Amino acid sequence: MIGKAIVIGASGYVGQRLLHRLGERGHGTYASRPKEGLAHFVAMTESAASLIERVGAEVSHVFVPYGAIDPERCARDPAGTMAVNIVSVVRLLEDVLSAGAVPVFFSTDYVFDGVRGGYSEDDEAVPRTSYGVQKRAVELWLGTIAKPWLTVRLSKVVGLETDTHSVIGQWVSDIKAGKPQRCATDQVFCPAWVDDIARALVDLCDRRATGVWHVAGHEAFSRHDLLAMLIEEIRKVEPSIHVDLTPCSLHDLPFLEKRPLNTSMVVDRLGAALDWRFRTMRDLCREAAQRHFSPGPAHGETR
Repeated sequence: MIGKAIVIGASGYVGQRLLHRLGERGHGTYASRPKEGLAHFVAMTESAASLIERVGAEVSHVFVPYGAIDPERCARDPAGTMAVNIVSVVRLLEDVLSAGAVPVFFSTDYVFDGVRGGYSEDDEAVPRTSYGVQKRAVELWLGTIAKPWLTVRLSKVVGLETDTHSVIGQWVSDIKAGKPQRCATDQVFCPAWVDDIARALVDLCDRRATGVWHVAGHEAFSRHDLLAMLIEEIRKVEPSIHVDLTPCSLHDLPFLEKRPLNTSMVVDRLGAALDWRFRTMRDLCREAAQRHFSPGPAHGETR
């Protein structure tokens, strides 16, 4: 079982839900976005050892969702983001290991080249973007460490909120605003609800899991098909809704680097370890439609 746990970057989307899931066992930090109940901690310059000492000797795990997670930022400033995603993260993980706690490093499906999809934890990871290269570098470094550690590779994280970094929530806002949508049919990933991710991470740590784990949904979707599903559920609630949806290739979009196409991951190992199932995207899309498009008051909102 987890003793006390620290979430470095608990003001972020996943970090907030993870801290909530941990309950009284969790202690969170923020760097630039103050939030009540969180301790100020700047990972680039401060020592995690002193942070662990402040929380107490019962700290068993330190979650590290902290980092520069925007692939465009990494492509635009590889040296600057390397200082964050490799140099400062490795120093942070070293501090955690030296303090006798288990670091939980957050990686990404971008460590794969995206050529075929369906990647397992045992498949070779060959990243094609600066972001993926940086995450893979930390994975490789951790692989040389004899002490216990945990690396979790996430795919697309989704939720129902419209004011957070969540693709479903962003689409809801765009649809309400009547914005046309252009979506890639060849970008494939395994989306998962943010609260399921948080629950899975805590469960893995309670089970003393170590090594590399894929923590993602069990179904693969293209970006286009996920939006089409959301639109279908919205139209069941409000048939008058029209969305101008144009299919495209991911490589048609003006990114600084070519993004990997099919980064879908096999989650059989996770499924065997957990005694519960992630929510389906159909269920989440249905709830998003009901919450945001039902006529009259719905879940505290109005149209």
